[in-house]
Amino acid sequence: MKEDKIERLIEKYKEGNSTLNEEQFLFDNAKNSEPSLEAWTTFVKNNKKETPKNFNDILWESFQNKKIRKRKIFFGIMSAAASVILLISLFIANPKQKELNYSEKEALLNQALNMVSNSGLAEIQQSIIYENEMVIIYTTTE
Repeated sequence: MKEDKIERLIEKYKEGNSTLNEEQFLFDNAKNSEPSLEAWTTFVKNNKKETPKNFNDILWESFQNKKIRKRKIFFGIMSAAASVILLISLFIANPKQKELNYSEKEALLNQALNMVSNSGLAEIQQSIIYENEMVIIYTTTE
C-alpha cells in the first residue's frame, strides 16, 4: 500500500501536480525506490535552504524601491518634456515684432497726438532729445 502511494506521488511529482507536503513525504520515504529518484532526493535534501524570517519584508521593500525609482524617472522625463514644450511655445507664440524706422515712428506718434489733441491748445513744437526702443524724450519751445 505504501509503495502504491509512493508510486502515485512519483507520477504526480513528475507531472508537476504534487503539493509541498506530498513532495516532503516523497523525499522522506523514497529510499528504496528507483535510483534516479533516490539521487534526486539526496540532492534536494543536501541543497535545501531555509528562507530568511524577514524574506517577505525584504521582497516588499525591493518592490517599493523599484516602484519609487520608476516614479522618479517618470517625473523627470515629464518635467523635461514640459520644459521643452514651454520653451518651444515661447518662441512660437511670441514672434519678434517688426522694427520701425524713424519715419514710421514719427507717423505713429502724429497719429496718436491727433487722437488726443485738443483743438483749443496751440500746437507746441517738439524736438526729440533722446530715443531708444522704449523711451522717447521730447523738448518743447514756448
